Amino acid sequence: MANTTNNNLSSVLNSPLIMGIALIIIGVLFCALQAGFVSILLTVVGVVLIILGALALVGRNWALGLIEIAIGVIIIACGWTIVDITLLILGIVFIAYAIYQIIISVPLLKNKKPSQIAIALLNPIFTLALGIILVVAKWQMIDVIFIVIGALAIVAGIMMIVRSFAAPEKSSN
Repeated sequence: MANTTNNNLSSVLNSPLIMGIALIIIGVLFCALQAGFVSILLTVVGVVLIILGALALVGRNWALGLIEIAIGVIIIACGWTIVDITLLILGIVFIAYAIYQIIISVPLLKNKKPSQIAIALLNPIFTLALGIILVVAKWQMIDVIFIVIGALAIVAGIMMIVRSFAAPEKSSN
């Protein structure tokens, strides 16, 4: 009986139609809420961890329960600070990596055509610009990133739905 339920749930979750609809819903949420979606996700993750921690305490798993509750409370209380610090660190890493790429590329660019030099430096310059934007204007950047992710999710969802109707699943007879 449990195996049948598991198989039915698994087949629903693996359905391209269901996954397409879910991607479209998530995409719309990303586009509409942008950075606010991070707040919602952090709150949901924090609440889920607190609930899991409480269940672990009921099951007398004291260490796991206390750790999950503590992490849940920290995520809810300090979620934006964690995201802010993460974005700042990511921006600094991008800047450092771009500088490293430029330093490594300079000796290799001797006796190259200007067009080859421009193409070789395009990636490090783009990475450097992205890093600077993340450090200086991270929240505006995150809004743009969420809109792009949302649009891509909507397109992917539409493609999955179209594929599910265009190529129906074969029956396992």
